[in-house]
Amino acid sequence: MLHLLTVLLALLVGALAGGTARADEDQLERGRRAIESMAGCFLVDYSYAETEGLKPGYVKDGRVYDVNRDKSVKEWIHAEAVSPRRVQLHHILFATDLRGALRAGSELRHQTEDWEFEAPFRYEFAGQSTWTVKDLRGATGRWTRRITNLDEGLRYQCDAAWRGDTAFAEWTCRNYAPIPGRETRDMGRKDYDALDRTTRLVLYGASWLERQDNVKTIHGADGARTPLAREVGKTWYVRLPDAECAAGRRFAEPRRAFWALLRETWDSVLIGDRPFVERTPAGRPPRYAELMDVEDRYLSQDLATPTVRRAAREAILQVIDAYRAP
Repeated sequence: MLHLLTVLLALLVGALAGGTARADEDQLERGRRAIESMAGCFLVDYSYAETEGLKPGYVKDGRVYDVNRDKSVKEWIHAEAVSPRRVQLHHILFATDLRGALRAGSELRHQTEDWEFEAPFRYEFAGQSTWTVKDLRGATGRWTRRITNLDEGLRYQCDAAWRGDTAFAEWTCRNYAPIPGRETRDMGRKDYDALDRTTRLVLYGASWLERQDNVKTIHGADGARTPLAREVGKTWYVRLPDAECAAGRRFAEPRRAFWALLRETWDSVLIGDRPFVERTPAGRPPRYAELMDVEDRYLSQDLATPTVRRAAREAILQVIDAYRAP
């Protein structure tokens, strides 16, 4: 009888393990299909508005951030499979006027969505230009989404599973992040430091939507977080014929080799061994400006040549190290 119970227990454990493995494989495939479906040419229409003040005495900002009020912003989103469990979406942004003519000089690599299935760790923004490392080992069936800034450096990360019980693929996650560039650059905001983000992605086949429900937060020097205001926003990615994104593709093509090297170099730095703390040395421009200068320097060189590749990688590392606190 004891032998029979042992056999039955072993069969039960094996069945449970097999079920978990199948569920993980389903989540891997579901997520990969969803992520790759977000690639292509899109009209990108996003707007944000405050809905309520949260700090006593704060008066809600009545302005609406509306990116396409006087132009059309488009993105060529290129999917790159880094590994069977990691996919990057490179967002190449450019703008046209209301007649459809390219605004010269508007082309840039806006951001990268770096998706990894069952990543072993992620970086978590802790305020004051500091990211700590969160161990994710043991958290199964989840996709980590890392949003980078203009130079592929850290911005924010979050991990969650893709839902399989809704009519359209969905992924929802909450995280802490630095104040967005749209606020400092375009809205002139200096009265808060961070954003408590809730992001919900919904994929509708041809197009997809990113909804956000955020809390603008004052991050004190002592680490205290004071909610300032709530905002809601959405970004619609409306699919266009690929020909509409010819300008973005022309911009991206000669830069792909350098961007791949930039990603590899950041991967060698962001290994999850310690917190990452940024700084801007006195008298120097933002880090992305210096890394763009490195990109321009090697744009016409053959990065397949080992000596050139080593020199370019060393130049990238020198900039990263100069803007990283010891």
